[in-house]
Amino acid sequence: MLDWLPENVSVFGEGVDHLFRLIYYISVAIFVLVNAIYIAFIIRYRRKRKGEKAYHYHGNNLLEFSWTALPFALFLFLAFYSDGIWEDIKYSEKTPNPDLVVEVMGQTYLWHFRYPGSDGIFGRRERGLISTTNPFGIDPEDPNGKDDVTTINSMNIPVNKTILVRLSSMDVIHSFFLPNMRVKQDAVPGQWVDIWFNSIKTGEYEIACAELCGSGHYLMRGVLNVQSQQEFDTWIDEQYTTARAALANAQETTNE
Repeated sequence: MLDWLPENVSVFGEGVDHLFRLIYYISVAIFVLVNAIYIAFIIRYRRKRKGEKAYHYHGNNLLEFSWTALPFALFLFLAFYSDGIWEDIKYSEKTPNPDLVVEVMGQTYLWHFRYPGSDGIFGRRERGLISTTNPFGIDPEDPNGKDDVTTINSMNIPVNKTILVRLSSMDVIHSFFLPNMRVKQDAVPGQWVDIWFNSIKTGEYEIACAELCGSGHYLMRGVLNVQSQQEFDTWIDEQYTTARAALANAQETTNE
């Protein structure tokens, strides 16, 4: 076991950890074997007498074929073995039906999160409307977007539910990294990428950026709050209430 790994609280995390451990131990074994051979050759073929001429070895076809074929076979095995694990995580046709969809937008050095309003529908997005005050480019003319909920550096989700994240970036490439969920995906400007996870334990977990995105890269951190369904429902209702109040105030200001 690799006890220094972050605690796994994801439904597919054990598969990822198993693959990581397999590759790790294979790498350690190869490292030890190569260095043992290296040291043995240094000792066995060290110069013994002054003026002794070196022996010129012209190669061995079988040996060269072996050290080419064996790594090829190993990588082929790992490719087919890992495909079964990544298939459930990365292939869109394998993604379970989500219980909650959250849009995530990376910005130097912030994470923005967007939840659909009480109608359950996201407002329309327009790339040309993206700005520091409107990171998702929500169309102000679309009524479906007026009650959408947005947060910064804080993402709340219910436990034991399938969460689908729609991920993008408004400036440079970031990497949405949830160590405890075993999720890491690049956020690319102009593209939306879907990823999913399901947390099996409540608590607060780190949201990090795993792609160097500038001098303040280390500051790009957030908190993933995994709550019971009741706690999440209470939280999202509070956000809806706040969003409706802000919308009503904006309309009153416009009418005056």
